[in-house]
Amino acid sequence: MKPRRGRCVRPSVPENEPKHFMKAILPSPIHAKQIRIPDEFITRFGNELKNVATIAVPDGCVWEMELKKCDEHVFFCNRWQEFVEYYSIGYGFYLSFKYEGNSNFSVIIFDATSVEICYPFKTPSTNEEPNTKYHNPRKRSKVETSESCREKAKSLSKDASKRAKDAANVFNPNNPYFCSKVAKGRCVHVPSDFAFKYLKLNVPIKLQNSHGEQQEVFCIVPDSRSSSMRISKGFSKFQRNNNLSNGDYCGFELIKKKPVVLKVTMFRAVDYRN
Repeated sequence: MKPRRGRCVRPSVPENEPKHFMKAILPSPIHAKQIRIPDEFITRFGNELKNVATIAVPDGCVWEMELKKCDEHVFFCNRWQEFVEYYSIGYGFYLSFKYEGNSNFSVIIFDATSVEICYPFKTPSTNEEPNTKYHNPRKRSKVETSESCREKAKSLSKDASKRAKDAANVFNPNNPYFCSKVAKGRCVHVPSDFAFKYLKLNVPIKLQNSHGEQQEVFCIVPDSRSSSMRISKGFSKFQRNNNLSNGDYCGFELIKKKPVVLKVTMFRAVDYRN
């Protein structure tokens, strides 16, 4: 009598099994839409993963991310592009993932200088619990319309703006630069000394985001009594394409003089005003 063949059961993953992996962002449009989870990680933990995973970020946001399987590889996709744009992740960045179990991940984001980024400041609404899954962190949440809640929102907004300003104050690249707050008139002010040295009226300049995408803009002088300039014409499109809000701060680094190209580092003040 032949012995009955038993069912092959894959042994469970040991508790001390390494649960971290790193991903470098390459100059590829694919990385803006999805990113592949290392095959070795899938070999170890793939049987635990569901169709949807969560990624927890140090700023308190928890992102739901679809997991897609293609040719035996597994990718974070669906909302990955929104995630990349929200944190201004670009070429040369590194992401350190840790698997927390049950399709839950945490991540730390490092910029191209290998320094952890300054995360956008999030102010959750009063009826949200910790680890809420934010479907669109840049959208305003629905808050109570009472006067006390309005005052609290204003206070949180000031805190968010201060954190963005503090982050911009430590911005110190090797090239000439300046920092400025995004103004309500869809423009940014340029200090007079920087404008005098590097910029000219009615001569186009390029603003470049962390993905290398460029937008042509122009400088204007607000009035005849002013010695400073504003980046105004064309800036509204740059602001819209990069999801910048009034109160965010930007660092403008001169990376090319002819024609002028300013690399823009964004420090976001996320608030939830009515």
